[in-house]
Amino acid sequence: MTGYRLKLTAPLEARLDFSGVTPAALAGLGLDGVARKEVLLGTRRVLLGDLFEVSEAASEALVVSGDPRLDFVAADLADGEILVEGPVGVLAGARMSGGRLVVRGDAGESLAAGLTGGRIEVSGAAGARLGCALPGERLGMRGGMVSVAGDVGAGLGERLRGGLVLVGGNAGAGAANDLIAGTIAVAGRLGPDAGRGMRRGTLILAQTPEPPAPGFVDTGSHDLVALLLLARRVPALADLFGGGLSGRAQRLAGNRLVGGEGEILLLQ
Repeated sequence: MTGYRLKLTAPLEARLDFSGVTPAALAGLGLDGVARKEVLLGTRRVLLGDLFEVSEAASEALVVSGDPRLDFVAADLADGEILVEGPVGVLAGARMSGGRLVVRGDAGESLAAGLTGGRIEVSGAAGARLGCALPGERLGMRGGMVSVAGDVGAGLGERLRGGLVLVGGNAGAGAANDLIAGTIAVAGRLGPDAGRGMRRGTLILAQTPEPPAPGFVDTGSHDLVALLLLARRVPALADLFGGGLSGRAQRLAGNRLVGGEGEILLLQ
C-alpha cells in the first residue's frame, strides 16, 4: 500500500474536519483521487487538493502538515499510521480502535475521546479533557495507549473506562474524575480536586499532588508487586519515571464517598 504526504499550501482559514481521511480510506486512490477527496472546511465542502499539495510518502504512513485548526485527525482510525508534522486541533484520535497517530506538536482539547484501541503519541502538550467521553456517550477512553510529552489541561481521564495514559509534564485540575477503570501516570505536578467520583483504576504520580477531591484515605506506604509487573510489561511507563520503579508507593484509596476502590499512588 502506498502512503501519501499532504502538505498544506497555506495556514487553514477555518476549522477543517479531517475525519474520514485515513490510510485505509485513501488506499488505491492515487494522487488525483486523493486530491479530489472532499472534506468540510468551516461550513463548506472543499477538495483536499484545494488545501494540500498531495504527493507519495516514503513509507505507508499518511503524513500530514499540522495546523491548530486541523480537527478530528485519525478519528475512527482502525489500522495504519498517521504522522502529523505540527499541531492538531480538537478531537484527534476520537473513537480510534487501532493503528497509530503521531503528533509532532501540540494537540487540542478532547484528544483520544472515546478511544478503544491503538496508540497516540504527542511530542508537545495537549488540551483539556484528554480521553473524555464523546457528546451523548457515557464512557470515555476504554482502551489503547496515549502518551503526551508535555503538559495536559484540566479533566484528564474524565470517565476513563480503560487503557493507559502517560503524561510527561503537568496535569490540570480535576484529573481522573468519574474514573471507572484504567491507569493514568503523571511525571509532573497534578492539579487539585483529582479523583472526584473515582470508582476504580489507578493514578500514578511522581510528585506530591495538590489536595485531591474529598473521599480519599491514606493507607500508608506499600511495596506493590503489581506496579513492578506493569512497568515490566509497559516499558514506556518505567521510562516516564526515569527508567525504573522501585515498586514502593504511598497509597491513597478512594473515592470512598462513592464507594470507590480506586487508588492514587505516590511513587517513593
